Amino acid sequence: MKATRFARGCSLATALLVCEASAVRPPAEAYHARASADGVQRVSIVAGNYFFRPERIVVQAGQSLELTLTAEPGLVSHRFVLRAPGGQALADLRLGREARMLRFRLAEGDYPFHCSSRLPFLGSHRDRGMAGVLEVRE
Repeated sequence: MKATRFARGCSLATALLVCEASAVRPPAEAYHARASADGVQRVSIVAGNYFFRPERIVVQAGQSLELTLTAEPGLVSHRFVLRAPGGQALADLRLGREARMLRFRLAEGDYPFHCSSRLPFLGSHRDRGMAGVLEVRE
């Protein structure tokens, strides 16, 4: 009932602004990777409907890093694109139920990642929040 009164008393533009504001997400909590006994930092990243989990990852520079990537079951396909701080593409691969692995040894910097998929008339997955950052720290 409150929603009905709210809708009657507000313009469509106001209602859209409220919906858009409620879609704003708080900053992601960082996942801090730890090296295992063999010295490799391992991180599992899951892709789903317009998200990566985790979306903010912190690792140590100069150590081996292994990323395991999977996608939750769904109708929409996803990709994982990882870029170096200077913009160079380090990875661009299609994700699915079967795990994909990437291994790196990275220098310090912020390495953004996103999904490059897009659906007609709905915008890109990246624009809908399917992005994150790999923070490589000394």
